[in-house]
Amino acid sequence: MKNFFTIFLVLFSIHGSAEPVEIKYDSITLNGFYSSQSEKSKSIAIILHGTRGHQNLELITSLRDSLLDNGMDSLTINLSYGISNRVNDFLPCDIEHKHKRSNSQHEIKLWHEYIEKIGYEKIYLIGHSRGGLDIINFYESLNSKNQKPIDSIFLLAPISETWESSLRRYKENYDIDINNFLHQRNEKLKINFLGCEDATVYSDSFLDYYLIGGGKFFTSKATIFANRGLNLHLINTSGKVYVITASEDTVVPNTYRIVKDVISTRPKEKNIELYQVDGADHFFRDFYFDDLIEIIVEKIN
Repeated sequence: MKNFFTIFLVLFSIHGSAEPVEIKYDSITLNGFYSSQSEKSKSIAIILHGTRGHQNLELITSLRDSLLDNGMDSLTINLSYGISNRVNDFLPCDIEHKHKRSNSQHEIKLWHEYIEKIGYEKIYLIGHSRGGLDIINFYESLNSKNQKPIDSIFLLAPISETWESSLRRYKENYDIDINNFLHQRNEKLKINFLGCEDATVYSDSFLDYYLIGGGKFFTSKATIFANRGLNLHLINTSGKVYVITASEDTVVPNTYRIVKDVISTRPKEKNIELYQVDGADHFFRDFYFDDLIEIIVEKIN
């Protein structure tokens, strides 16, 4: 099956084209990569990278190319993290981190509006790692009218952390009680942040990323809703969601169990499907990508 699949990709690859695209967000230029069939397909996937990542990661480009070879257009995007026309490289650790999840949510919304203007019958949302959490947050922020064109959501090794699990992790690993940050506004912290050791981050930014599903920092109902954890979104969503995890994932090792528990609490609901790629790591490297893309292609065809 895998040999046939590879041959099919090679034969199909001559029919597509791709180009960089840009949109404006206040004074910031957002960049992405739009891949299209020679004749625009009826469906498109919006693909989002994970923590501090970018659209040129191997996993993201492989998804883009494989979907194009299977007859589907795509848009991969770079979250800006407050940097205009951010390059295709990991966001550096040695900056002052002022960016917020809420800003990223708005950027996803702008790209979604961009795709709506082009016009497609179906839209698929694909997010990896933290991008998976961002994608489900975005979907759940839409009203039913705007959700309707979105056929399915694919969450690839999504982050499943909650405020409570963050509390435990920071206490156990760094002996820091992050509850103390709830009373600080716009103060600089030196702390592990998004995989950066001893990063300089403003307290408002830290909480905007980590205050998922709890705490009293946010007062806006919209912001509280947007900061729900993966489990709360899955419990409440009516969208068609495919969660694909990796058995050897050391970044989010608990996601499979958490999603399985969510599904067990909703035995009559069939809108969430859970898969695990045996042997794969967090980035589905090497031949394990073939297993991942086969699941995705099967579900979109």
